[in-house]
Parts: sequence; C-alpha cells; structure tokens
Amino acid sequence: MLFRPCVVAISAIGALLMVPSRTAAQTIDLTLFGGAAYPLYDERLTFRPPSPTLPGVDVTVTNTPVLRGDGGPVFGAALAVEFGIVGIEGRIDAVSAGLEFTGARYELRGTGFPFQGLTASLIASAGRFDADRISLLSLNAKIRTPGKVSVVASGGLSYLPDITISGSVPLRVEAPELAPLPAFDAALTLRGVPGQSEHRFGINGGAGLRIGGRAALFGEVRAFYFRDYELRFASSNGPELLNDLLAEANVVRFSPVFVNAQVGLSFRF
Repeated sequence: MLFRPCVVAISAIGALLMVPSRTAAQTIDLTLFGGAAYPLYDERLTFRPPSPTLPGVDVTVTNTPVLRGDGGPVFGAALAVEFGIVGIEGRIDAVSAGLEFTGARYELRGTGFPFQGLTASLIASAGRFDADRISLLSLNAKIRTPGKVSVVASGGLSYLPDITISGSVPLRVEAPELAPLPAFDAALTLRGVPGQSEHRFGINGGAGLRIGGRAALFGEVRAFYFRDYELRFASSNGPELLNDLLAEANVVRFSPVFVNAQVGLSFRF
C-alpha cells in the first residue's frame, strides 16, 4: 500500500524541520531547469485484443500490436525553503512522452452469408501516440551540503494527473476478391487513468550538483514512480470493424516510471 510511504515521507519532512540550523539563516532557493525525460515501464505494453465475434466473419490476430514508451523534453521549476542544509521543496516537472505503436494485422475469413468464401486483411501501420504534457507535482524534503560546490538531494510525494495520449494510425484493408478499397485514417485516442484513486500519488527522488553562490548552475537526475495505471483505446472516425475490436480490447495496465536528466539555474535569496 502507498499509505506507509506517505507516512514515512511526511515524518521525514517533519523531522527535518525540527533540526536546528546553527550555521545559516532561512533562505529561499528557486531553480529553473530543462532536460530530457525517459519513461520506463515494467515491460512492453502489449495491446492484446481478443478476436471479436462478428456475424459471418472469423477474425484471427496474426501480428499483436505492442506499445513502447518514448521520452521527450522536460522543463520545470522548484522552490525550496531552506533552514541551513535542510529544507522543504515544492516542484513541478512538465514531462513530454509518447508511445511507439508497432502495428498490427488481422486476418478476416467469411464463414457465412454474405461473406462466405471471402478473405481480407485489416492492417494497422506503425505509428506514434504523443501524450499531452504531463505535469508532475511534488512536495519533498531536501538536503544540501555546504559550500559553493554542493551535493543536493531531495525526495517525497508526487501527484500524477490523467494521461491523455492521441495520434493517428493509418489503416488499410486488403481483399483480393474485391475491388481496391480506400485507405482509412483512424484517429485513435488513449486515456491513462489510475487503477485505483490513490494510485494518482507516487514517490520521487533525485540528486545533483549545485555550482556557484547565490546564482549557480545546477544539474540532477530524478526518478518518479507511480502505481498501476490503465490505458483505454477509443476511435473517433475509424471503420465499424475497428470500433468492434476496440470495444472488446483488454485494458493495458502499466506502472508509470519517469527518469529525468536536467540542468538549470538556481537562485538563492
């Protein structure tokens, strides 16, 4: 359960606040940063739709579609109140990510009137789904070593909103017994929702280097972990057969993990 990590994180923040600061007064530290995000998942996200029941048609899945996480730019800001070498940090990390779709193929064979004896293939080409920018909100405990070259580490709780992913996957139908058929441009939408309401909350942790005085260069690596989310597919303008496939598709479950490498500027007031 996530309740235990929450208690530990809150207790750690409380303990840090009670540590007396003998060497420095309270300061405000503002950091602006940018970098790259690398979404990692427990495994490849395999979308396994069962063969739908269509009157007079037997459907076989010959190439199972697979989704793979792909990262993008990240930018954000962190504001910390420091009491000597310890403090409390609030931050937002705006992450860009996407999913690569490997494509799929479905073989159709007519078994009853009016399709008996006919064969066809429904082919979904490879494509990409891009997520709307994901804003990760975090509340952390922070520690920093003294000096103009200092090691900075922080960690705590993070909140992940719904993930909306959209993209266009080209489709075509091959039917040797029929006249050439037009291609489709089916707009598929994926929506990521938490498996349970408390799964919106996760944990984060990161460490980096701060070089400078009141104005300094800053670089860090940070990881975010959240529990089970679900990806659900929908189609806005696809053919009826695609809608039937999506309606019977299994939900894709995964645990979002983001690893961000970022650099920026830090200002101490």
